[in-house]
Amino acid sequence: MYIPDVDSFLLIDSIKDYSGQSALEIGTGTGIISKFLLRNFKNVVSIDIDYISLLYCKKQNNSKITFICCDATTALSSKFDLIVSNPPYLPYDQFHDKTIHGGETGVEKTIHFIDSAISNLEKHGHIILIVSSLSNISNLERFIFEKEMNRKIINKKKIFYETLYVYELSFINRC
Repeated sequence: MYIPDVDSFLLIDSIKDYSGQSALEIGTGTGIISKFLLRNFKNVVSIDIDYISLLYCKKQNNSKITFICCDATTALSSKFDLIVSNPPYLPYDQFHDKTIHGGETGVEKTIHFIDSAISNLEKHGHIILIVSSLSNISNLERFIFEKEMNRKIINKKKIFYETLYVYELSFINRC
């Protein structure tokens, strides 16, 4: 389970002005972001592939959150106004920690999450996620372009060894 750190709090700060009917968090960890989403969304769904994390969240958080164990959004058919994620985003190094390493270049999990979430996003919805300067951002940018999505950096934070960016993704011409 990923323990909240500077990236989690940057994401929370970045989503405080979003509101709507429904929100989804991909990769729940401790559930801190899903709990925050309850302030501005009527329905909050929180998913994680780690069943132990979900059990922890269910015990710690508001019963208004729906917790689902699945890989990305594979078990969902609902649409959401906002989809958020603080995905594992660091490139693999000599050890692999599934809570922080997002693949060989650091963006593979992020791409998987976005690709999965596209069909669950409302027409005018947004995907908000954390991206690290240590990962291969050009691979991620190429994927976003190929999916015909807008990308806007809505927040960033420089920490001693990297810069964290908060991306807002939306559809260019989705009817």
